[in-house]
Parts: sequence; structure tokens; C-alpha cells
Amino acid sequence: MCSLPMARYYIIKDADQKALYVRDDQLLVGDPDADNCCAEKICVLPNRGLDRTKVPIFLGIQGGSRCLACVETAEGPSLKLEDVNIEDLYKGGEQATRFTFFQRSLGSAFRLEAAAWPGWFLCGPAERQQPVQLTKETEPSACTEFYFEQGQ
Repeated sequence: MCSLPMARYYIIKDADQKALYVRDDQLLVGDPDADNCCAEKICVLPNRGLDRTKVPIFLGIQGGSRCLACVETAEGPSLKLEDVNIEDLYKGGEQATRFTFFQRSLGSAFRLEAAAWPGWFLCGPAERQQPVQLTKETEPSACTEFYFEQGQ
């Protein structure tokens, strides 16, 4: 578990109240009861190296031992879970921008914009048991809105 005092743990859900969970090395969205999965407690730490007014954050899973990263593919930016400790990113690790998301408030919901890919947002899949992805979207929509519920 992440030991830094400012670390916060959240269950992150989409607009349909489907939770983020991990299966087969991917971050998916689903109904923990119906999909036989357990909602992932996401460790959130700020990226102190970027503009704090944009609320830059890192998203870590498995106690902060793996982090969500934006990587470049032939089809454009994509999401990948990488074996990097969230505490190392917080302390100013190399290439931290690709692990950073700007947390934009929409009332009680948030949009998560990839810091390395301005205009690309974390997006819940239309189908159940599919990985979260990045989408280029100018207007907020249900698939790019997420809710953070304080974890234990």
C-alpha cells in the first residue's frame, strides 16, 4: 500500500455506477456483482511537477505498485497499466507526464484528461467488461464522466 500521507484511495465509477476493476492486466469497467469482480481501490496522488490549478494526478492500482499510463500506438494514444510505483512518480520520476491526468470537475463528477495528450479523456467503454480507453472529445458526455467514492 502507498505509505505517503497525502495518498487517497477511491472507488472510481462511471455515470452508470459501474466500477473500475482489473482483470487480465487491463483496467475494465463493470458491475462488481454481475461481472464477478471486485472494484479496484485506486490510489490517487498529485503530480507536483505540473500546474496545480489543473489538478494533475497519478492513478495507481494494486496499492500503488502499478500506474495507469498513456502510451502512443499506431492508432493514437492508448492506456496501459505499467509496473511503476506511484510513490516514485510522486517524488519526481522520469517521464511522469504520461502517467498524469488532469482532474476536471463537473459538479459531483470528474473528467480525466491525459496530460501528455491534451484533448484526450479517459472514457468508459460502451460494452461491459471492456477496458477503459482514451477518446478525443470536446464536450463532456456520460462516457467521460467519473465519480470518485472515498475508499477505506
